[in-house]
Amino acid sequence: MTDLNDQDVRDILRAHRDGGPISRLYATGEITEHTVPAINKRAGELFYEDQDEEAARLHDVIEYVTAVGARPAVARWVDKPAPEQAG
Repeated sequence: MTDLNDQDVRDILRAHRDGGPISRLYATGEITEHTVPAINKRAGELFYEDQDEEAARLHDVIEYVTAVGARPAVARWVDKPAPEQAG
C-alpha cells in the first residue's frame, strides 16, 4: 500500500492532466472505473519514453486509487491540507 496523501496525488498528477479521468481526479478527487486505465496508459507512455521514475510515481497513484475505490468528487479537494498541516 502506498502512503500517498491527497496532496501527493495532486502533485504527481499535475503534469499528466488529460482532460478526462486523470484531470477529474486532479481537480476534484473523483475516481471512476476509467481512472486506473487512464493512469496506467499514461504510465505506459512514460515507460516508453524512458521516464521510468515518473511512471513509477503514477503506479503509486494507481495503488492509492485502488485502495480508495470509486467515489464522486470530494468537497474541498483542492483546499484540503496535507496531513502534517491539518490541525
